[in-house]
Amino acid sequence: MSIGKADLMHHRLQAWLRENRCDDIEYLGEGEDKDGEMKHLYRIGEHEVFHDQVHELEMEEVEGDEII
Repeated sequence: MSIGKADLMHHRLQAWLRENRCDDIEYLGEGEDKDGEMKHLYRIGEHEVFHDQVHELEMEEVEGDEII
């Protein structure tokens, strides 16, 4: 059994949220997309996005060595 790229991103986001503290990323649960399919929904900054809309996860250090 193989995991799809979108599902892998959901697992990566969940692992990141467990290991880091960030006010800019929040898991919102499952939501229905425009086609009626249930998908994992996240808030990233001011935007609500489904897990299959996230293509890359990159850490960036900012002033004070805080990771965002």
